[in-house]
Amino acid sequence: MRSFLSFVVALSLSLAAQAAPEKMQAAEVGEGGTLTVQTRPVPRPAAGEVLIKVRSAGVNPVDWKSAQRRLGMVPGVDVSGTIDSLGESVTGWKVGDQVLGFARQSGGYAEYAVIPLDSLAAKPKSMTFEQAAGVPIAAETAYRALHEAGKIARGQTVLIHGAAGGVGSAAVQIAKAAGARVIGTASPNNHEFLRSLGVDQVIDYKTQKFEDVVKNADLVLNTVDADTNMRSIAVVREGGVLVSIVGPPDANACAAAKIHCARPDRQTGASNADILARLVELADTGKFKVFVDATYPLADASKAWSRNREGHTRGKLIIQVSEGPTMKHQ
Repeated sequence: MRSFLSFVVALSLSLAAQAAPEKMQAAEVGEGGTLTVQTRPVPRPAAGEVLIKVRSAGVNPVDWKSAQRRLGMVPGVDVSGTIDSLGESVTGWKVGDQVLGFARQSGGYAEYAVIPLDSLAAKPKSMTFEQAAGVPIAAETAYRALHEAGKIARGQTVLIHGAAGGVGSAAVQIAKAAGARVIGTASPNNHEFLRSLGVDQVIDYKTQKFEDVVKNADLVLNTVDADTNMRSIAVVREGGVLVSIVGPPDANACAAAKIHCARPDRQTGASNADILARLVELADTGKFKVFVDATYPLADASKAWSRNREGHTRGKLIIQVSEGPTMKHQ
């Protein structure tokens, strides 16, 4: 008995020693939207949340767009890592599990982040931590746009604007997995990339007007700009769908063309965790990949933002926060 008690005490001390420290390194927003790495308290998970040790964080336009209004915040939503500790009432997960998810409240550009259970999923076995950090916002947005807002169906023709970007490249793969014929717009240097994703027809937006090429599309997804919304109305068949993630299309113009115009709606759709689980299944069956354009250390998060602001990124930009024995490079 004494030997068993000694083992339990030793195990408890070992686990305590491995628990998250009181302080961590994180990128904070300063004046003018600048980013600097600072020392901050490690957040603690509340009921229904987990604390993860962040391995990688994805970079999205929403990160720097929202930062202008929130000095001192830790930006970043997309994260991957391993569970460090569980909040009260958390079941079905354990310390050490490899996960990905949305760290909206705590921020993801940090050594530790909190994720609610309704925004958490297991990391795909087929992905590195860097790739997994590129999944949440872009792929979840694309999935909602096509399946919830667009009601995609097998055999449809789908036009995706900005098909080489983070959301666009995810949407291409999700549409192909759904059995659609996919047309994608991109600059010439991304044409081979799109073909490698399975795009059936590539349009060079610099030399071609897509409305001269595409007619009677069942579904159009616009990830580019408001002008593309207006131009896309004419290429959707009567009764078809135009989905925009860059502002609502003109309702009167949509009604006049007898098409349905929509936007993804997280308030009425499936939970983030549910959508992420579907994406993980696609990934682990070889139907979905994340293409990492470039990685940056946490200290260079500001450089990642500058690159993201320029646009024309192929796939995702990733901030690599830490490495560990469980990180596997595929």
